[in-house]
Amino acid sequence: MMSLLRHLFFFLLQFFGVTAAVVFGCIAWTLNDRGMSYAETLAFRADLKSWAVVGMVVAGFFCLILLCYHLTQKALDDPNDPENGPWRY
Repeated sequence: MMSLLRHLFFFLLQFFGVTAAVVFGCIAWTLNDRGMSYAETLAFRADLKSWAVVGMVVAGFFCLILLCYHLTQKALDDPNDPENGPWRY
């Protein structure tokens, strides 16, 4: 049970970390391109909502890749090990 909670905690931490990285990257790129005065406009707030959605989609794909790797990690680490394969001797 604790292992499941630990994995869930790190999964959520990675999801929100990647989302924040994408959103902050988009904010930095846009403010560098359009200037700091753009941060006070309504268009910036609309852009921020779309960047949050984009960040969550990117984080979802990232976490999906991590989940698939975690589920297949044992087979990927040592494919020649007969204990990992479908044919056991």
